[in-house]
Amino acid sequence: MRVVLHVGLPKTGTTYLQSLLATHREALRAGGVLYPFLRPGAMFHAAVEVRGSHDRFGLAAREVAGTWSALVDRARGWDGVAVLGHEVLAGATPAQVEATLAPLAGVEVDVVVTARDLGRQVTAHWQEEVKRGDVRSFAELEASELRADTGRDVGPDAGGRRPHFWHAQDWVWALQRWSAPLPPERVHLVVCPPPGAEPLELWRRFAAAGRLDPALVEGPAEALANPSLGAPEIALLRAVNRELAGRLGPAEHNRVVKKQYAEGELAARRSPRPRAPHRLRALLEGVTEQWLGELAAGAHPLHGPSAELWPVLGGPGDPDPDVPPPAGEDPARIAARLLEEAGRGPRRRGLFRRTVRP
Repeated sequence: MRVVLHVGLPKTGTTYLQSLLATHREALRAGGVLYPFLRPGAMFHAAVEVRGSHDRFGLAAREVAGTWSALVDRARGWDGVAVLGHEVLAGATPAQVEATLAPLAGVEVDVVVTARDLGRQVTAHWQEEVKRGDVRSFAELEASELRADTGRDVGPDAGGRRPHFWHAQDWVWALQRWSAPLPPERVHLVVCPPPGAEPLELWRRFAAAGRLDPALVEGPAEALANPSLGAPEIALLRAVNRELAGRLGPAEHNRVVKKQYAEGELAARRSPRPRAPHRLRALLEGVTEQWLGELAAGAHPLHGPSAELWPVLGGPGDPDPDVPPPAGEDPARIAARLLEEAGRGPRRRGLFRRTVRP
């Protein structure tokens, strides 16, 4: 048997791939590929357990304990290829990488790292942080993370605090950390296709990296993806987050604000999505050029053209990501309604009206 371990990175089509694998679980199984099911969210819980990050996600240690071992047991009991993983694993320290791979000793493992150009990643990272409760504008995130020191020698493995964006999105560093216990040719880089690409192209590249038959997943190609917000809705959500500051726990915020309000109500609106501002061109292209040079000097298999990792940016005259929220919205009223729905506010029928738009 063999294991394909997909470790992210975040915001690189991971939700799409997970949904595609789950939707085609039976077809994959018939073709000799196991995408094991323990319970809803088990892959996420397993990654959280290995990373020791249950508090950040509002989970108790007992909720995730033993999940990784249970998934590995399922994989070891399968006479074929098993696919495991979650994007939470992308930021694993060397010690956590070793802990993840230890139960797979003696098993042939292919690790897959997915990456997307830094232009699309900076706005995706920003809005994901806002969904989780952040109140920073893009300009504030740019100053505190994007233009902070990008070097790996300031990261947690060196005893420092590397800015979250660079820690999460440095795909060369991820390749290096995950190949420490493995031959580099067994740690693959999959390039996310550019905007407008054929929907199944990411799957085909992932399948090539995992040595899977791409025909096991055929059309329709529809699969769940993380809903994206328009720039005005991100501004509104930031204002709502300010009203909610300190009033909801991580699990409540994830359920009511992130999933229900942001990815449900706000994502249904069709406002223009933000693009990375042109002023970041020198920074993002410089980092990309450095990383591509490191990739070329190594032995990691590449799936997809390296040119597609070049940053996708807005033009010099394009709108800035920071725009005003939609007119007529009352963040305090929205926050009060969300507190009520979370069980933290007064339950008075008809007092708060939903702000869903078609």
